[in-house]
Amino acid sequence: MTADESPTRTTRGDVYIVVALAVSSVLFAVLYSASSIEILNAPLWASALASVLLTAPLLYRRRYPSQSAFVICLVYSVALVNSAMEIGVSQIILFLGIYSIGPWQRSRRVAFWSRLLLCIGMAVLFTVSLTVQFRALGDFTVLQFAASGGVSFLTNVAFFGGAWVFGNRAWKQRKLMADLRAANDEVREQEQQLARQAVDLERVRIARELHDGVAHHIAGVGIHAAAARRSLERNPDKAKESLQVIESSTRETVDELRALVYTLRDTDSSTEETSATDDTAKSGDRAAEAPNDNATAASTKGNPSLGDLPELIESARRFDQTVEYATIGDPRPLTPITEMSIYRVIQESLTNCSRYAGAGAEVDVRLRYGSTGLEVEVSDTRSAGRPSTGSNSVRSDSGPRSKSEGLGLGIVGMRERMNALGGNLEAGPKSRGGWIVRARIPYPRSTAERSSPDTPAKAST
Repeated sequence: MTADESPTRTTRGDVYIVVALAVSSVLFAVLYSASSIEILNAPLWASALASVLLTAPLLYRRRYPSQSAFVICLVYSVALVNSAMEIGVSQIILFLGIYSIGPWQRSRRVAFWSRLLLCIGMAVLFTVSLTVQFRALGDFTVLQFAASGGVSFLTNVAFFGGAWVFGNRAWKQRKLMADLRAANDEVREQEQQLARQAVDLERVRIARELHDGVAHHIAGVGIHAAAARRSLERNPDKAKESLQVIESSTRETVDELRALVYTLRDTDSSTEETSATDDTAKSGDRAAEAPNDNATAASTKGNPSLGDLPELIESARRFDQTVEYATIGDPRPLTPITEMSIYRVIQESLTNCSRYAGAGAEVDVRLRYGSTGLEVEVSDTRSAGRPSTGSNSVRSDSGPRSKSEGLGLGIVGMRERMNALGGNLEAGPKSRGGWIVRARIPYPRSTAERSSPDTPAKAST
């Protein structure tokens, strides 16, 4: 244990204890002098001064424990020899002085030898006191004197031995608490570091996917620009159509670049809001890895889209969960970035359902095409015996989950995807049990400008 781990400053409680002990010791000295229970040959003021001097070193027992104990024993011995010390409260003060060496002396070798020397010194004082008493036996027989001396000896052994033992126990407890605090600080630091690394990795992946989407638009712009150049004189209508496509693609590119800048600049908020990484705690579970396996496969063939959802749903069904997938409304044409973000939200939600809902859970996946945006909803119903929280409403995804639900960085990634594209995400317990994730994302500029969808409606599966 280092000096920084040992609080050596005198506390307000120490001052209160010292004042109370000093007043009590002085009061005992006054009462002893008035009642003649104990013979104090010294004047009353000398006894009161000895009581104050005996108690004062306790103010420094945390910073200088050995020195304070030596001063206390010295004052006690001198006052006792001169019959100026009461033997009531002074015993408590003496005990505290020797005890304080145990928990507050940082060097254990110094603590051992200082207590040993104090015990030897007090034993010498005890022997001298017995010798003086032996010379003034009076009516006491030798047997009675020996019995009285034995009682005093055993009392002092218990007294000083108790101060030694309890002091060592206090040291071990303080050392254990210091080790626990250090370990807790280290764990918290590692958790924060892992959280920052996970968020940074997620941002890199989002940036890479957004880059791929922007590259897609730029490639399309190049093709239509070439077509417009070739047909500008022979077919102006065709050239006009190509220029309109270029205008729409460049607008979408600017929007996605703005989303990219927003995502990469907002680096601290999500890291501060995330306090645990439960998603990595059970990474070996087969159920939790199922949707991620599909993500790995999707990454090998390019960025995923809504066309890959049936395969994702089917992979989730292989693990004893009932997954219902439905599309509500007339599908609209979406940009690759938007489709990929929706896919990631559903993928992460299915991963959480597999991990926390367990086998036998019923999972509903719904895509709702509205007039101004798309809503994605993934909810699960816990199977029998599975715990769920008792909240009566869906809370924001930034709110903490219960211990049974966990709180992973996947929700942080989903929220960032939605925020980057102008949407929002909510995640929390349902009133009747289970968990729900609801994401809303506006249509891209090109889709919103169209008066009607260009693709036929999908059938629910």
